[in-house]
Amino acid sequence: MIDLTPARQTPPGRRWLRWPLALASLIAGVAAFNGGGGAIDARAAPAAPTPEGVYAEACANCHGAKLEGGAAPALIGPAFTAKWQGQPDAALFTISHDLMPANAPQSLPVEQSRAILDHIYAANRLTVTGGVIGAAAAAPAEATAAAPVGPLPSIPAAVAQPQGSLPRAATLLAPADADWLMYNRDYRGQRYSPLAQITSRNAGRLVARCIFQAGEIGSFQTSPVAHDGVLYVTTPYATYAVDGATCAKRWEHVHVPTGAEGLANNRGVALADGRLIRGTPDGHLIALDAATGRLLWDVHVVDSGGRYAISSAITAYDGKVFTGLAGGDRGGTGRIFAFEAATGKHLWTFNTVPKEGEFGAETWGGGQHVGGGGSWTTITVDPDTRQLLVPVGNPGSDLDGRERPGDNLFTNSVVALDPDTGKRIWHVQQIRHDVHDWNTAAAPVIFDRGARKYMAAATKAGYLYLYRRDDRELLWKQPITTLLNTDKAPGDQGIRICPGTLGGAEWNGPAYDPERRLLIVNSVDWCGVYKRQNPPNPLNTFGGSIAFDPPAQARGWTRAFDAETGKPLWQHEAGSPMVAGVTPTAGGVTMTGSTDGEFLVFDSRSGRILYRFNTGGAVGGGISTYAANGRQLVAVTSGNASRTIWKTKGAATLIVFGLPDGDQ
Repeated sequence: MIDLTPARQTPPGRRWLRWPLALASLIAGVAAFNGGGGAIDARAAPAAPTPEGVYAEACANCHGAKLEGGAAPALIGPAFTAKWQGQPDAALFTISHDLMPANAPQSLPVEQSRAILDHIYAANRLTVTGGVIGAAAAAPAEATAAAPVGPLPSIPAAVAQPQGSLPRAATLLAPADADWLMYNRDYRGQRYSPLAQITSRNAGRLVARCIFQAGEIGSFQTSPVAHDGVLYVTTPYATYAVDGATCAKRWEHVHVPTGAEGLANNRGVALADGRLIRGTPDGHLIALDAATGRLLWDVHVVDSGGRYAISSAITAYDGKVFTGLAGGDRGGTGRIFAFEAATGKHLWTFNTVPKEGEFGAETWGGGQHVGGGGSWTTITVDPDTRQLLVPVGNPGSDLDGRERPGDNLFTNSVVALDPDTGKRIWHVQQIRHDVHDWNTAAAPVIFDRGARKYMAAATKAGYLYLYRRDDRELLWKQPITTLLNTDKAPGDQGIRICPGTLGGAEWNGPAYDPERRLLIVNSVDWCGVYKRQNPPNPLNTFGGSIAFDPPAQARGWTRAFDAETGKPLWQHEAGSPMVAGVTPTAGGVTMTGSTDGEFLVFDSRSGRILYRFNTGGAVGGGISTYAANGRQLVAVTSGNASRTIWKTKGAATLIVFGLPDGDQ
């Protein structure tokens, strides 16, 4: 079934662009389809009376209603200000008028392009003097007199109960074969499915069985959660329940931001006891009724101020939910939070950048003010030892470490926390004093072989690490992408380094196949010329710049290793970055996707491609496999659109694959 329900109404303050696809061709099993979207013809539209109105008509679809970014970058905040202060107004006007909108460049009259730029300047409190963009003007008096947000995290104004109560804690600990209950399927982060209806013998006969379109353009990096035949998927602001067999929409909830927003991104939900819990770009944590989509509680976790967001997939464990803050690259300082799942009550906070007096504070040399230590994805849980294994991102002023001498704990690390208290149990740091933006961005995977306990972690530095979990001894590390000048720090003169800030393993980490004893991981091969800022500029939270190689030179890898020895077993080179989740199954197949839109199925032993399908949009989320009505199905999230970072296109689309009728 194809979702042909009317487009939902636009929530206040946000525009949504519907992008229909060639649906009949897709369901017929055509090998590829293309998106088609109506361009906004600014000349045909009535002139807006205000700069805000002109911006809303021409720019908000890509740059966000509040300039916060979406498919295109943010036009507000310290990074934007640092980039354009001191630059000619004419240079920015040329970009906005001659190159924008991206789908219809030079379509706006000069006066409308000027109005848009005036709106951007006003939002950033910038001035233009003598044709040069000047320093931020002082905040208006009424802004400084605004009421404070209040103590955060907040207490929910109301708490409601869900209709259902499943899945219970015991089910989350031992998920049914037919379900995919969390971002990486299980607490250990293995992403392995015991389903075996789709095998290396029949995977070549897969077909697209149904499709669901969210009708949005922008980030789409969710890993669908599947329970009892229902799929739960997210976009930055919306949450959907979709029938896993027919793709019919069951319900939809849209979060309308109430304040400043950070990165417009979301990677998924936690499901427990009848509740779905997710984060939002404006720093809220919300719980929804899994049966109806009704809001149960809303906690304002952090005042985002254009820096913070909660983009990671939430982890639910032992009656609690856990999440961290994204935004370390924008000057934010990382924290991990625990909340009571039933009520939203705040339980504890762990500082990924330790404050004075806390363990690890001495490793910053007094430089904690630069921030960093963001949390970008989900958290792994070791149920046997009751430990949260938290991946932590890079320190602030990403390319400039002069203000933070030392190792900079707990950045670029996996940190084990007590789920009851938030106290640190142990940590292992992959990179000390990072000046390359080489996050430990993805959740680690843990597994046992007899009495031996292991933890594998992949990072943006371009390595896959294997540790002995008991004492954190590094057993081996293997390169997963091109490595060049990795021992060189960015300086005042540019230096080409591989991987670049978009290289290595991104927000999806390694998967583990216990039957074949494989670790399988995707990576990005994309280099660039690094240059550190000089002199230091506190407004430039990135600490410098990187000139990437042309996008056409970017590529990706899927690599398989012997899980115990680290021996490389097979590899696949893709023509575009590989950032999607990897899903091995008991059927002997491994599934993933590429940013050029391909859904790929490999033979797990040999790496031979068994099936490929062009989905029409970049695959940036997880690949989830589950069962509905006795049939193994595969949910693929296509359409992770990014016009400036990943150079990808598409619209948020969920495609469900399975074997043809009668072929089981």
